[in-house]
Amino acid sequence: MLPPDSLEVPLIRRLGAGVAVLHAGTVLLVSRGNNALWDVPGGGADAGESPEDTARRELQEETGLSVGALRSLGVFPHRHTYPDGNVVAWETHMFTSDFAGGEPRASDDAAEVRWWSLAALPGGVSDATRAYFAALTAVRA
Repeated sequence: MLPPDSLEVPLIRRLGAGVAVLHAGTVLLVSRGNNALWDVPGGGADAGESPEDTARRELQEETGLSVGALRSLGVFPHRHTYPDGNVVAWETHMFTSDFAGGEPRASDDAAEVRWWSLAALPGGVSDATRAYFAALTAVRA
């Protein structure tokens, strides 16, 4: 435990998951309401929740969509400092899945949802999202 006068912020470790939904050369992204960055739908795992279940739940919460089979894209470790000063070390399990139909709508912490070309990322993405796209591009090449 840190002394009360310590300036160090403890590192919080979290498991996360997301899913890149693919459709006709595009990928579905959400703009986060808390930072306006574009990202794949995803978030933190609930206690005892598998990465696959986390990815499906977060997709449903943020876009209203469901998907079929998930394909693993990999595990992406990264750190994020939140506005409150907390530093979270994420271990994010990223999946891809084909679009199964429906009309995506922004909800939960997603301010906007939109299809983007796989050929070019939008402006305003995090380093973690860039890493997801680099892996996705390598797999699709």
